[in-house]
Amino acid sequence: MFDVSIIMPVYNVADHLARAVESALAQKHVLCEIILVNDGSTDGSKEICDAYAQQEPLLVRVIHQDNKGSGPARNRGLKEAKGDYIYFADPDDYFDDQLLADNLAIAKQRQAEVMVFGYTQEKAGKPETREDKLPNLPQLDSQESFRDHFRNVYYFSPYALWNKLYLKDFLDRHQIRFGRQKQGQDALFNIEVYKNLSTLGVNRKAYYHYVTHAGSAVNRYREERFRLELNIAQAFEKLLIGWGRAEAFSDLIAEEYFNVIYLEMANLVHPDCPHKTAHKVKWTGEVWQAIGENKIRPYKKEEKNPFRYALLYELKNHHPKNALFLMKTRNQAARHYTRPFQAVKTFFKN
Repeated sequence: MFDVSIIMPVYNVADHLARAVESALAQKHVLCEIILVNDGSTDGSKEICDAYAQQEPLLVRVIHQDNKGSGPARNRGLKEAKGDYIYFADPDDYFDDQLLADNLAIAKQRQAEVMVFGYTQEKAGKPETREDKLPNLPQLDSQESFRDHFRNVYYFSPYALWNKLYLKDFLDRHQIRFGRQKQGQDALFNIEVYKNLSTLGVNRKAYYHYVTHAGSAVNRYREERFRLELNIAQAFEKLLIGWGRAEAFSDLIAEEYFNVIYLEMANLVHPDCPHKTAHKVKWTGEVWQAIGENKIRPYKKEEKNPFRYALLYELKNHHPKNALFLMKTRNQAARHYTRPFQAVKTFFKN
């Protein structure tokens, strides 16, 4: 039996994998197993996994399977896991050597079903972009207190897996597993977790390094993105309806549906999107009519971000062409000016 099972789905991440596995092996004062699920990699990741299993046979286990996606890969890891707690790490990130020891101690002390902690967000190869993100939450020791403070939970990466420890018995008792949705399965998994969660432990220190890489899945064009994101918003709304708190958190539900439209517009203006401008404008208008008028307009009264405010204004006034133009201009500007903007931001922070 192990204190923690680290489950890491692996698919074509040969350039980053060794750093992630070394982070797992470096964990102090905790008995943990590392389960690497090679999901049909073709770039040498398989060989790296096998080398670590040979080097550390008591700690590292490798499972090879045909490519099925990260959700089924994590499910396979869960099926084999022997740890009291589960930690899902991504193979292209890394984490501090005290992550498990510090958070496991708090989780055990508070008998937490889930433990949440801070992380550092950064861009690959750009250490100057590092920024700590910390939870603004009290320790939540009952189902009622968790739901009362859910707004704070929501505003701290609620769908991320890598800033949480999960009690395996809790996941098994409620039969919580990942679906087959290619993107967003982490969100759907956490929504299932929140459904019955009673105790949430909190650590206001950063341990995990979440690294964004050029060409990551979130930055690619996906024909099915709207459907995938809509599934998440609908599951989120169903969660709050089930709690009897849909009215209290109506603005959060509206935010989820706004994210659906926001991400779909970003998808439509992506350079790889094959559709003509007329189709993009028509589709954006239809999407707003379908979910914007009923799910967003009545409940989303405030928007502090100036760009999102402008986008929402154009959508509410039925100007989908203007909204798409704003999104395209913003994305082009971001690609050209991220580096100088970050340098100015870093200067003033220091």
